[in-house]
Amino acid sequence: MNVQRTFNRRTLLTGTVALGTVGLLAACGGSKDDKLSGKAASSAEEVVKNLQINKQDYSSLKKGGELKLSVSALGPDFNTMTQSGYTTENLAAFGGPCNIPAVVGFYNTDPAGERSINKDFCLEHKMETKDGVQTVEFKINPKAVFNDGTPIDVEAVKAYWEIYKGGGDSGYNIIPNPSWEQMESIEAVDGDKFHVKITLSTPYYLSDDLGTFATHPALVDKKLFNDGFVDKPMDQYWAGPFKVSNWNSSEKVITLAPNDKWWGEKKPLLEKIIWRQMGIDSLRAAFKNGELDAAGFTDAATYSAVKGQNGTEIRSGQNTGVQNLQFNATRVTDLAVRRAAFAAVDRSQLADVTFKQVGWEEPMPGSMLAMPFQKGYEDNVPKDSGADAAKKILEEAGYTKSGDFYQKDGKTAGFSITTFGSDTVTQAKFQRIEQQLKQAGIKVTNDNQPESNFNSVVGTKSYDCTLSGWAVGANMADSPQYFYTKDINNGVGDDEIDKLVAKISATESKDEQIKLANQVEKLHMEKVAIYLPFANGPSYSAVKSKLANYGPRLFQTSYTDANLWVNVGWQE
Repeated sequence: MNVQRTFNRRTLLTGTVALGTVGLLAACGGSKDDKLSGKAASSAEEVVKNLQINKQDYSSLKKGGELKLSVSALGPDFNTMTQSGYTTENLAAFGGPCNIPAVVGFYNTDPAGERSINKDFCLEHKMETKDGVQTVEFKINPKAVFNDGTPIDVEAVKAYWEIYKGGGDSGYNIIPNPSWEQMESIEAVDGDKFHVKITLSTPYYLSDDLGTFATHPALVDKKLFNDGFVDKPMDQYWAGPFKVSNWNSSEKVITLAPNDKWWGEKKPLLEKIIWRQMGIDSLRAAFKNGELDAAGFTDAATYSAVKGQNGTEIRSGQNTGVQNLQFNATRVTDLAVRRAAFAAVDRSQLADVTFKQVGWEEPMPGSMLAMPFQKGYEDNVPKDSGADAAKKILEEAGYTKSGDFYQKDGKTAGFSITTFGSDTVTQAKFQRIEQQLKQAGIKVTNDNQPESNFNSVVGTKSYDCTLSGWAVGANMADSPQYFYTKDINNGVGDDEIDKLVAKISATESKDEQIKLANQVEKLHMEKVAIYLPFANGPSYSAVKSKLANYGPRLFQTSYTDANLWVNVGWQE
């Protein structure tokens, strides 16, 4: 299987949607030899129009039943606000269903990326800029409470601010969130703790949901925040339609049940959601044996294993995300090596390895910020590529050839690439990269880790370079702050780029924001070289046919729409 490891910096950090969400393929399946095939959509409208979710009215579905699903890694940090806990798998399995204030926030996102207030949490929300001062006011639903009974009010919003306002140097293990760093004050209006007013030090024009997140006040304790949720899904600090009824640490199984503290207009249909951690081989067998009700995949081998099961169907989609080669620039510190590696990699070969077996066709992505079908998309990858271009970069930086590889000051130009599990497609991609970089005089080794180590290794940045995947959001101008600043990359970056990123959020024109975002990405790929995109790709799910309101949803996910899991259920 081609395992697409995915993270995101999205709603938790004001608006980028998670990878792993999908929309319909332009064409898929049904060929005479019963092989997968497909082509990337050419427009968002085309994708949204043909969503494959078995859409059914909530009232027509039966109440009860359980849903058995899997992810490749669960935990070990169950605080989805930390760097190590903030993974696609954790957000999907329990973040969205169980912790709406901190994960989804008070706005929902539909498949097209349009935003709307979630009245279960927020009754009204408005933003205003007057005489250069931006303010935000919103009213929280007074029924909203955390599971231990603590009200979700101005103190919960202040707690979220306390955690994020100091950025990466705050002592909290967070991914920095610039919008919250620009907040100057948060207060109750006229003593009403459910009426919140936020004043910003400088205007922030990127977010339509500014300020509408909260967390339990107890989490301002740094020890609890950073370490307290390791192997402990302490859902007394959360709020949502589901709660954690059991966590089996040894078997890596988390079970969700309807939350009796949930005040929302709709109650969950399902009486139980069971998430199991399992690798691809186990997933194939579990679906065939009826131990899973849905199984996501992107490869021909899994398709062959899961197709044709009685009472099942294949729901097909396109990832709204990007696969990339990603450096940890605090470990591969020489910019010349990173730039030379980017030049040496033939991305078309990686795409060929990734998609050949599934017959998928798409344009080569040139951005971490937007899908090719989105408004404002540009190909921002440097055009000077190939082994000769890579050698020139190294030689201009003072490297000289010694045998097969370049050296400088007694150190060989090279690094390790961390891969996870025994997935043959991932290993084939590593082999292609190894061969390509060797032709350019760069030595690469394979740091192969167990699949279950993914969250901990990448969450703590314990790698030189890895094959990763990230979200592509509905608003591309929102994303540069989460990819291309020094703060987000542990101090590695460029002051000029940081100034341009700051200019984006201070710019009111949406078109100008997009122009600046593309400018930032071009400069970062040339001057810093951390993220190299090479694929968007398809996504498929083998699903029990009677499972309703489940499947590909483009920008609407379990952690961007608080109502998603409430509406999932079984047809009679």
